[in-house]
Amino acid sequence: MRLQGSIGQQVTVLIETKGADHEDIEHTVPAGAAGIIDSIDRYDNDQGIVFTVVIPVDASNERCIVNAFDELDGDINTMIAAQTTKESS
Repeated sequence: MRLQGSIGQQVTVLIETKGADHEDIEHTVPAGAAGIIDSIDRYDNDQGIVFTVVIPVDASNERCIVNAFDELDGDINTMIAAQTTKESS
């Protein structure tokens, strides 16, 4: 599923991601982790569109890292993808 880019959209992070949580503890999150789009910004410079994603690093979802994925890094769709949801019939 192609990324639509909505704030609050659930995504799958397709690449290994590193960052510090709110207590400045570094975490490495493997490819395939779930995240939520927190913000979407467009810059006039080479960064282009920037998707800021919150990625939980524990089962309680209380400890998270935040990572910005932008067009300067490459095609956004190679870094994050929309999660598919099955609707009940």
